[in-house]
Amino acid sequence: MRLETADRDYDSIDDFTISEAVRAVADLKTDFAILTLDDTSFMQVAGGTAGLVLEYRDSQTDEQYLATTKELSAEDVIAAFESFASGDRAYREAADWQPIEPKSAAGCGSAVLLMVVLPALTYLML
Repeated sequence: MRLETADRDYDSIDDFTISEAVRAVADLKTDFAILTLDDTSFMQVAGGTAGLVLEYRDSQTDEQYLATTKELSAEDVIAAFESFASGDRAYREAADWQPIEPKSAAGCGSAVLLMVVLPALTYLML
């Protein structure tokens, strides 16, 4: 298990460190926190002026979900992270979840290619 934020990796993971990481996101002191259970399961939260955005990826279903519940509080997210870490699955009841559709790898690659190649071509044509 691993807990990290945009600017810190936590050595030990307990309820206190989970609370500290999530509150840092909620207070806009860092951009995100990710709790990784294994290579394919994680829960992550990102913050901004519009509030907290919570997602998780379930290794059993191989799907990723987004919390659609409006205005998640730091306490809601902390409870979800703690539940996810302990494996009790209560986090599934903490919010309304919507599956996230996987993005096409070809579509992403094409966009990156255009962002790199077009400016270079424009420069060469000048």
